[in-house]
Amino acid sequence: MTTKSFHYLLITAIAFLFVSCATLPGGNSDLKFSQKYQTVTIDENLNYLETKISYPQFENTPELNKRIENTIVNNWKSFKSYSKKEWNDIVALNVRGDAKLPPFEYLVNCEVSGTKNIISVLINTYIFSGGAHGTTNLASLNYNIETKKYIDIINATEMTYNDISSVCRNQLYKTLIDENKSAITPAEKDAMREMINTGAFPQAGNFEIFTVDGAKVYVFFEPYSVAPYSYGIQKIQVK
Repeated sequence: MTTKSFHYLLITAIAFLFVSCATLPGGNSDLKFSQKYQTVTIDENLNYLETKISYPQFENTPELNKRIENTIVNNWKSFKSYSKKEWNDIVALNVRGDAKLPPFEYLVNCEVSGTKNIISVLINTYIFSGGAHGTTNLASLNYNIETKKYIDIINATEMTYNDISSVCRNQLYKTLIDENKSAITPAEKDAMREMINTGAFPQAGNFEIFTVDGAKVYVFFEPYSVAPYSYGIQKIQVK
């Protein structure tokens, strides 16, 4: 074979390789998140309530944008209406001298991920309305931009609830119990295991909070759902 012929065959082979990779279904390009969005912010400081909210608004997805906005803003407005009277009632009942009652807090931030065709938004809401600490509430929206429909975790993973539950429980046992043996008593281990078994039981309601990030799928558990408040949010990769 001449050098010229060899170079021709090599170039042809490389060209074929590029074409083949570009046309493979489910290739890496399908897993890359590329949706453009703008971030909307609400920053308001009142004597009874401090608000810091940010949430995404995506291009060409009006239905998803409306749901994100309604979910966040409507809940905030409801709390704002409630908190004014509640805060004033607490002020009236508590004599603090020169000390002022701190305002309540309403904080929302969002994490955005997904694939070429799926938008995942994790909404994290922290509310403080007095007491030892606030509460953290999570919600997620997973939207297929091709079908214009929301997907559940079964669609996202192609796994059963039993399989998802098993992955979550095993990882939670390892993280919260096995790797934490010296810090908790046997009674606390039993209590933790019971919380995990209940919070990660194989039923749909326990796995509504999830996100898609490329080829990976993550499940999130709020404080108190599988562990005490001090352990915070638990994030488990199930795929």
